[in-house]
Amino acid sequence: MVSIVENSEKATYDQTLAAYRQAILEHPADPALVLSACKFSERFAMSDDSTWADAAGKDFNACQAALEKNYSNDTDVELFLLEHRYGKPAIEYGEPLVARSRSWPAPQQARLYAALSSAYTAVKDDERAGKEAVLAVQVDPASLQLVKAMRYLAKKNETAAAARLLALAPLPQFTWFEAQRIRAATELLPGNEAKNELLRAQHAGLKIDAYTAARALEHVGDAAGANAILNANNAPYKNETPQNRQFRLDVAFDANDAKVAADIIRGQYAATHNAAQLAPAYVHLIGLDPSLAGRSDLIPVAMSFITFLLMVAAVPGLLMFPVHYRGTVRQRIGKPCTPLFERIGLRHAWLALAIFLPAVYVVAMLRFGGNISLSPAGGGVARIDWQKRLAVSHLWTLLFVAVGLVSVGRLLSWRDWLGSGRWTLNWLLPPGALLLYNVNLWLSQPHTPYNWAHATWAVALVHGAESLGGVPLALIVLSLLVPIMEELVFRGCLLGGLSRHLSFGWANFLQAMVFASLHQDSSHFFYLCAMGAAAGWLAKKTKGLSMPILFHALNNAIFVFSVTA
Repeated sequence: MVSIVENSEKATYDQTLAAYRQAILEHPADPALVLSACKFSERFAMSDDSTWADAAGKDFNACQAALEKNYSNDTDVELFLLEHRYGKPAIEYGEPLVARSRSWPAPQQARLYAALSSAYTAVKDDERAGKEAVLAVQVDPASLQLVKAMRYLAKKNETAAAARLLALAPLPQFTWFEAQRIRAATELLPGNEAKNELLRAQHAGLKIDAYTAARALEHVGDAAGANAILNANNAPYKNETPQNRQFRLDVAFDANDAKVAADIIRGQYAATHNAAQLAPAYVHLIGLDPSLAGRSDLIPVAMSFITFLLMVAAVPGLLMFPVHYRGTVRQRIGKPCTPLFERIGLRHAWLALAIFLPAVYVVAMLRFGGNISLSPAGGGVARIDWQKRLAVSHLWTLLFVAVGLVSVGRLLSWRDWLGSGRWTLNWLLPPGALLLYNVNLWLSQPHTPYNWAHATWAVALVHGAESLGGVPLALIVLSLLVPIMEELVFRGCLLGGLSRHLSFGWANFLQAMVFASLHQDSSHFFYLCAMGAAAGWLAKKTKGLSMPILFHALNNAIFVFSVTA
């Protein structure tokens, strides 16, 4: 019976194609008729289900050859032939058409730019592909190149232009393309554009899927609305992707829906039995609702977090124990070390790191939870206020570190803070050279557009503090509070403790390595090492922390001005 149907289809196809050919014989000067015949054959040549697609493919190739031989001067034919070329051949065929296209109607111009955009994408020329996509949308707002054009403009930090293209574009015929546009606006644009596009689609009766709609609302901070959409979604979550599961968790946290968040964590643990991966989310959960801390089905996750906390606090011992052993050996062979600060020892170095490290991690967990997705991309949405929230989180971290280090800071006398050595200009040369290098790097590098959604942690912190209180607050955080805290931890406690058991050169090298490593910035690792070593050099020469703090503050101030300029 299947064969009967297929044979009937093939017979009908042959009859229709024969009618086309007869009409072409009767009207040989009509390129639109030949073009229609080619599109007819192509429709069946591209079919994956047809058993006679190869025969239709031969018909299509013959028709295409006839077009190119007899009608290549017709605009629609030229565009059709261009759209059926790929990569470099398409560019070579299409670029000469650009000069003549100025007199074409807008839909034909848009087709030309769209085809060229696809051709440049094929040869991995993203710059030209983006420009052609923008041209296509500018002449025809309904062009399918809209999302590509938006991505190009957002990459160039021209988000306002991308938003205008989206606002002027008519609603598409297909829901999937509208959902794609909303997702692109959520990812790329820093305002209410995604939510506005969602409302426009819903008003027109388009049914946008729950996750896309919820992401658009979460993006503008409407966590309650996003949570309501997800909770009303009747689709089962059994086969939910890790990204969507992570997104549901983020929304539940932002909407203060502790019960839903707990259920998601419980479900993920039941599926993976990976408690360590869920520990950050558990910390956020108990910060949201402490009564859930003892929930029986979350006890394995709680134990994993406690283990993690103890391990973080114990990690400095990996450095302190061998250093203590080395100091004991030096004492016995008659090579005692001169401590940098009289009242600071290894236990204080351990204490400082045991306070600093958990504070950095735990505050972040309390504020943001953790990513339960196995995907590096995660499932979250770049909220328009995420950098501000990051800055607030960092202020809380600095507060906890300051409170925890009060007892250690009191061990340093005012002379230890201010310095008691005679300062000479030569001591300032190494840190001065680093500052000049930093300034020169800032001035010589071309300014790169700021990407609000994908900024690095340090850049995002500067912009978050700036959004809270302008550049002055960014300077207070980065150039006052951070230098004081970090110099006390790394040069006061860590270098001070290590110098009691090691030569200054080794002690300074080790603390600089730890300092650079904890910044988690591989691209500037060697600069951070040099900066930490120079700050340690200043601490030794001036016998105090004031000069290292000043050096650190100037370095960070240069960074703040380079980001906000």
